[in-house]
Amino acid sequence: MNNELKDIDRQLTENINEDPKTKIAYLEDLGFSEENIHEFVRDVPAAAIDELSESSAIVRTNISYLKKLGINNYQEAFLRFYNMFLIEPAAFDDIFSKYDSDDLIEKLEKNIAIMEHL
Repeated sequence: MNNELKDIDRQLTENINEDPKTKIAYLEDLGFSEENIHEFVRDVPAAAIDELSESSAIVRTNISYLKKLGINNYQEAFLRFYNMFLIEPAAFDDIFSKYDSDDLIEKLEKNIAIMEHL
């Protein structure tokens, strides 16, 4: 039992000491710059970074969905409303699919803040 506790302690220490940028480095594959990621990590609570790391498959799917839709400012959308990207992909799709694509794209590109009202 004592060895198990030591292993758990070691893993927790490694997780705490891990650079938060490496936890969400997958964002680079989606077009985010190192600078964007660095600023994001600086401004967002560590718990949120952990959740984004643990849910990377969901986040990737949702960002890819916006890119496929044609929303060019998807990075700004993520950086401002990252919590939305933790929504299950089917529900995320439902949020956007109820609107006319062209109209939605135009509105989001003019004012990304409307995303929180969708």
